[in-house]
Amino acid sequence: MVNVTLLKKVIIASTIFISVALLSACGKSAETDNEAVSPSPTQTSVNFTKQPDITPEPEQKVDFVLPEKGIRPYAVMIDNQGSRVLPQGGLNKAQLIYEIIVEGGITRFMPVFWGEGSTMIGPVRSSRHYFLDYAMEHDAIYVHEGWSPMAKDDIAKLGINNINYGVFWDLTTDKSNWQDTYTSMEKLKEFTEKVKYRTQTEKELVFKYSDKDYELENGRRAEKIKLSYSYEYISEYTYDPEKKLYLRFRQGKPHMERVSEEQLTTKNIIIQKVRNYTISGDTAGRQNLDDVGSGEGYFITNGKCIEITWSKASRSEGTKYTDKQGKEIALNLGQTWIQIFPINGSVEIE
Repeated sequence: MVNVTLLKKVIIASTIFISVALLSACGKSAETDNEAVSPSPTQTSVNFTKQPDITPEPEQKVDFVLPEKGIRPYAVMIDNQGSRVLPQGGLNKAQLIYEIIVEGGITRFMPVFWGEGSTMIGPVRSSRHYFLDYAMEHDAIYVHEGWSPMAKDDIAKLGINNINYGVFWDLTTDKSNWQDTYTSMEKLKEFTEKVKYRTQTEKELVFKYSDKDYELENGRRAEKIKLSYSYEYISEYTYDPEKKLYLRFRQGKPHMERVSEEQLTTKNIIIQKVRNYTISGDTAGRQNLDDVGSGEGYFITNGKCIEITWSKASRSEGTKYTDKQGKEIALNLGQTWIQIFPINGSVEIE
């Protein structure tokens, strides 16, 4: 016997998927007026539930995959609010990860992936307009679920190739859990092919990498780093001299990855001090960022730290990071966390 209710759901879901392939339009949930205070989104007529087979196979460890010139990466918005997001998936596979403050003093992540990707990336969350500035400088295909009013306008106005629906699944059947939406690199690539987004770019890579592992000349010790975005949202790193990597901590606890079940590590850390402020008239307390212009920051790798200067000529142009002598920094091979950090935030480097 045909299950009529199920058939209706399939038809509705198929219709929505086709519409998005053409328009890259609205996500599973609309952006609320005050997400920081009351984040539960308005449900659409389609409620995706747990996939039949979403338990990922253990992923084999691979050497660091360099960003490849000419290849468009994927930039994905990742939720970082509270504890229900944990453990997040896919962060260990990204070459770059941006952490930027949003409303309510919380932060959101934007990992950028070239080629290598995870079987579980998420929880995927809604866009904020200034994350677009960093996606554009890599000419990335931008992945999100929902958007703020300014982000929605900018995505259309700037013609950004984005994926906002049709590639996500929910880990649970709990309708009240808005922090369980995941995707995979396979699904992102399938969608890209379906809607015929270009996969190549003429953009220059933002970062250069050193041919050999090196220590920062005249760098001061940087074995413990504490970044207080707000009273409650704190990112920390502790240097492991044997592995020559930084162990990452979130809210004072080891920051774990969902698939590997291991603590996140990174080779390079960039702290970019940027002025943020509440958008005038925004009742949700959403933020704006002065990320076009120039400012100060730090570059940290292999247990050492130097002061740097950053500059960005426009929203779409790449950010330049230079040392005090004006020389562009070179990253050591490995993952890089880029901490877009409030000017008035507390930075502790020991």
